Amino acid sequence: MKRIVFLTCPKAESVCTGAACFAAMNRRTHAFARYKGEILETAAFMKCSGCGIFPGNDAGLDEKIGRILSVTPDAVHLGICTKRNGRGKDICEEVKAIAGIFQNKNIPVIRGTHSDF
Repeated sequence: MKRIVFLTCPKAESVCTGAACFAAMNRRTHAFARYKGEILETAAFMKCSGCGIFPGNDAGLDEKIGRILSVTPDAVHLGICTKRNGRGKDICEEVKAIAGIFQNKNIPVIRGTHSDF
């Protein structure tokens, strides 16, 4: 079994239900096609703490990251909502910083859920 973490943007809350992310995981489509035939578990559905708030500068964000690390996820998937301004392929600075923490712990960070970017 692989434990999956979703990392999303709080700015998307007004339009995002998470349904497309979960459907892609459950059906093993898009960024989850790599897990065909594997059992997956959602370990967390995390949002960053907002623009301008970086790890180390916010106790709540640091606590969220610590909780996720404690469940030893096998991968972190970045929602398409984490793209800077919703365009291009670059992710916002806050998400880059959070992703770096997971990568430094040898946890793969994958760009995409129901859509690859």
